[in-house]
Amino acid sequence: MRRITFLIFTVFFSISSFAGMIYVPENSTDNAKASIAPVTKADAKKMSKGKLFMKVFKSKFAKLFAMGKKAGDKSKVVAALLAIFLGNFGIHDFYLGNKRNGIIKLGMTIVGIALMVVGFASVATTETVTLPALAIVGYLILLGVSIWALVDFIRILTGSYEPVDGSYTD
Repeated sequence: MRRITFLIFTVFFSISSFAGMIYVPENSTDNAKASIAPVTKADAKKMSKGKLFMKVFKSKFAKLFAMGKKAGDKSKVVAALLAIFLGNFGIHDFYLGNKRNGIIKLGMTIVGIALMVVGFASVATTETVTLPALAIVGYLILLGVSIWALVDFIRILTGSYEPVDGSYTD
């Protein structure tokens, strides 16, 4: 616990000690250089050092993690690979922004696996030979989700299944 407290204190102190070293443009009219509103000398005098630091830090942080990608830039290759390998879990749907279908596929996969485990466990615990009905239902659910993922894979390759917020980059 002391190490974590010391680490947090060190990081906070390091960040706050560099607050005066961040360049704040006086007359910034280029929106590509400054994603925040231009800070004038009058604004800088009105703001405390902490508020000015946080305003500049937020813009630098946003630029750092944007990495030049706009919202909606999705790769068709990545979506197709996710659909073929992790399609049962709906990962490609989450990637493309279709959260509803992703949650449905993920839920159906979890239910199908749980039914198969319970079905096979019930067969293993009974001494008589019984039909594992729950396991068969679970298998059918997983088969249905797999077919759905395969159809999505084909739709991604043909271009009829696009991201919610844009189009593919390639």
